Amino acid sequence: MRAEELARAQSHIFRILGNPLAYRIVLALGRGRLRPIELSQELGASAPAIVNQLRVLKIAGMVRYASTAERRKGRKVFYWLSDPGVLDACRRLAGTMGKLWRAAGHA
Repeated sequence: MRAEELARAQSHIFRILGNPLAYRIVLALGRGRLRPIELSQELGASAPAIVNQLRVLKIAGMVRYASTAERRKGRKVFYWLSDPGVLDACRRLAGTMGKLWRAAGHA
């Protein structure tokens, strides 16, 4: 991959994580597998908004999912981070950005 293509792909990931809901979903999934309804309840966002962001994160390769079919309980879909490095990168970037924000006198 050329440098320009790599920069474009990486900036796309930053744009996705620039959405506060997508970012909060990544942080929540850092604790383990969750269903969209659980994310909705935990994050206080509508189920359609959660599902939309999960779709975006899935297309970007940041999350994976699996569904189960249980006769009595119906179909359940679980999501998780595709790589623990996603959470690590978010935490490291948040720490650095927080330092820069405070150094600029914003906190």
